Amino acid sequence: MYWQEDIKEEHFTVPNNIKDAVFNIQCKALPIDHSYLLSESLVKLLPWLKDVNAGIHDISVADGNGWEQNRNAGLFYPSRRSKLLIRMPSDKLNKLESLINETLTIGDYELTITKQLKSKPMSNMQILFAKNVACKKELSEQEFLEISFEQLTKIGIKAKKMLAGLERDISTPEGKIHTRSLMLANLTKSESVTLQEQGIGDFRLLGCGLFVPQKDIESVAAV
Repeated sequence: MYWQEDIKEEHFTVPNNIKDAVFNIQCKALPIDHSYLLSESLVKLLPWLKDVNAGIHDISVADGNGWEQNRNAGLFYPSRRSKLLIRMPSDKLNKLESLINETLTIGDYELTITKQLKSKPMSNMQILFAKNVACKKELSEQEFLEISFEQLTKIGIKAKKMLAGLERDISTPEGKIHTRSLMLANLTKSESVTLQEQGIGDFRLLGCGLFVPQKDIESVAAV
């Protein structure tokens, strides 16, 4: 854990440079470890995603939020509220219309994209959470936080409160990518938007380094 005192908030208008495209989906089941499979399917349809500042959010969320997971089988079962989110430049959003009614093959399962909803702008909330930040497996928690601090500094963010969380692996044909979750608090509004727009670390198309707003610190405890 890395913790400093609170800061005074500033006036800030949230820009619209980057947004989360939001889609309704239909899917009976998906692998819990589906990040690579989802990315591969989407990039086949939209190869230009590799050339823009895009990120594909992990669909799965924690148990108890309308989702069920069969951890023994490595599966989860999306609900009607489940969404596909792709973070990308606002001027590219209209290029996603071709995804409507497409069916993606995700391993042994199928996911149909049924409708594009209103895109979501970045938030100016002080607390952000990333489920996966790519890192070396041998790093200690303190080493992970130190490296994260350096990455944040490079994009103009002076981290004041950071908390490392659960470790996970993302399966790819080239091997497993190790990740840790990361929570930041007491960001300024401009820092919050910058971090959501730019992220930290590699593998954005696998959902790594993508930060989302949280109402409070306790809400990320089980994620």
